[in-house]
Amino acid sequence: MSMQRFLEERIDFVKCLYRSDMDVSYGDIVLIVCAVLSACAAYRWPRKPKERKDKEKFIRLLTDFSTPEFRTSWISIPSLLNDKQINQNDTPWGMPGNECRIFCDDEIDLSIEEAREKYPKIPERILKNYSYASLIYEMLRCNYSHEFCPHTNITEVQASRNDARISYIGRMSDGRIKRMVAFHIDYLIRLAEYHVSILPEHDSRIESD
Repeated sequence: MSMQRFLEERIDFVKCLYRSDMDVSYGDIVLIVCAVLSACAAYRWPRKPKERKDKEKFIRLLTDFSTPEFRTSWISIPSLLNDKQINQNDTPWGMPGNECRIFCDDEIDLSIEEAREKYPKIPERILKNYSYASLIYEMLRCNYSHEFCPHTNITEVQASRNDARISYIGRMSDGRIKRMVAFHIDYLIRLAEYHVSILPEHDSRIESD
């Protein structure tokens, strides 16, 4: 069986789980989807493992090989806010009446170019740590694989919009509202499915920049 076929079957399995009546958790789906993405990254760069770390492979896969619709290089503004890189007045939550509003990705997040322009004091290398690709790696892939639980800023509560990639809700924490991040399951499955579909041929896998 080819690697591509093996991973396609994992995606099919995830879809069946997600649509089934079984008691399937958000973490169950995330673990499998992130494993598929990790496999795609490892397969794309199979040699010189000491010269390219797993994190770099994973993030580069998502930022360099995803189509624009996935917005993997976009910056999560609520995540910047949670880490006090910006303040609430620099976000739509700073507008009167928006304090408790649930936002979806296209209503609040910015492309890397827009974020660079809006927050010029934040170095680009810092901004990139808040890209969707980086957050999927840190908050989902690493936390569920190594800590066996979601990141403290992750929530399983997703907005009802079917086309959303991410949504954000507020939760009180230490006297302030923390903006909880929900990567939508449908988005993560589509992302993994896409990367499985574009796996390179065995004899033409990328080995260098």
